[in-house]
Amino acid sequence: MRLARKRPDRIVPEYSLTGDLLSFRRCARQYRYQNGSALPPSRPVQLWYGEFIHGLLENVYRLWESRGNLPFPIPYTPLTLDDPIEEPPHDLPELDLRRLGWPVEESLLNQNKRARSRKARLAAYRRAAAAVNTLGPHLFPLIAEAEERVIGTRDIPGAVPHEHRAEKYALTGVIDVLTEIELGSAESGNQIRQAVQAACPDLTGEFEVIVDYKGTRRPDTSTAEWTDGEWQVQTYAWLRHEQRRSRRVAAGILIYINELAPSEGDLLALRAALGAGRTDVAPFLDSDRRMLENWRPGARAQFSPEFLFRRAVRVIPVDDQSIFTATGAFDNTVAHIETCVRQEDEAVSILQTWVDDCDDAKTCAACDFRYFCEGYQRTGNAIGEEDNLQDDI
Repeated sequence: MRLARKRPDRIVPEYSLTGDLLSFRRCARQYRYQNGSALPPSRPVQLWYGEFIHGLLENVYRLWESRGNLPFPIPYTPLTLDDPIEEPPHDLPELDLRRLGWPVEESLLNQNKRARSRKARLAAYRRAAAAVNTLGPHLFPLIAEAEERVIGTRDIPGAVPHEHRAEKYALTGVIDVLTEIELGSAESGNQIRQAVQAACPDLTGEFEVIVDYKGTRRPDTSTAEWTDGEWQVQTYAWLRHEQRRSRRVAAGILIYINELAPSEGDLLALRAALGAGRTDVAPFLDSDRRMLENWRPGARAQFSPEFLFRRAVRVIPVDDQSIFTATGAFDNTVAHIETCVRQEDEAVSILQTWVDDCDDAKTCAACDFRYFCEGYQRTGNAIGEEDNLQDDI
C-alpha cells in the first residue's frame, strides 16, 4: 500500500499593525533582528516610552470609569533625576500621577523594559501628566470601549501556492473606540467632539471613531510617518468592521503625546517644518507665533492650550476608498516581508535579504545592531549620535 506524503501544515502568519508592519516600514533589518530572531532589544527605548504613556492613560481612565469621575487636573509631583528608578514612590497622595504611574513602570520592569535614561523617564512622566490633564476631561467621557482587540484575515498579494509559506495572513491591533452615542451626549464644549465635527461635518446615523496614541511629535506632512499614520487609522477601521456588532467607522484620531509638552528637539523641528511648509498646524494666535519666534534652546516655551491641543490631535476621515488604499498598502508590506522570509531561507543570509533602509536618526541611535549596519554609516546617522539620544526635559 502506498502512503501519500504528509502535507506541510498550513501557515497563517500573524502580523501586528504597529509591532510588525510599521516597524518593518521604519527599518526592515532592525525589524528582522528584533522580531524575526525573537531577540528582544537590550534597550527597548520606543517600547518602554510608548507603553508607559499608554499604560498610565489606561490606569487613569479605569480609575475615572470606576469612580464615575475624577477631579481634574490630577496632581503630579514632578520626578527628579535623583529619584530611584526601581522603587515605588513614598508619601504621595492616592491620586498623584507618580503613584498611578508606578504600577505601569513595575510591569514594564518585569518585562525587562526600562527607560534609557533618567532624563527619558522624566520626559515620559511630564508628557503623560500633560496628556492626562489636557485630554482626559474631554476624551474619557467619550470612550465606549477601551483596549479593544481586533483581528482580521487578508490575502497576501502575489502569493503562489507551494512557493510561498502562506497565501493569507492575520492582522491584529488594539484600539480605543468612541461611538456616536457618547459623542452626541458630550457637552458642546468638548474639544474632542468639536475636532471630530470640524473634520467630518456631514456625519449622520450610527458611527464609531477609533483612537490611537503616538509617543512622538506630529510628523511633517512630507514624511512616510505622516502617511503611515493615516494608513494605520484606515486599516484599524477595516479591522473594526470585521468584528461583529460594530458600527461604521467614520473617523480615526491620532494623538501625538509629545506635542502637549514639546522638547527642545520638537520645537526646533517645528520651526524647520513651518519654514519649509511641511506642517498642517501652525500657530494661529499672535502670542504663540511670538513665543516660537523668540524661543531659544534652554528656555521653556509656553504655548496656548488651544495650540497644543490642535498640534496633538489629528482627526482622519474614513471612507471605503481610503480603507481600500490603506489596506492595499499594508498587504504589499506583508508581501514584502514574506518575500524576505523566503529569500533568506534560500540565501541563508540576513544582510543580503533585509535592507538597511532606515532614514530616521533616532531609530538608528536606539538600535542595538547599528554598529555592524552599513546603512548606519551611509545615511550619516552615526554623526551626532549623542544628540540623537538626548532627551530634552
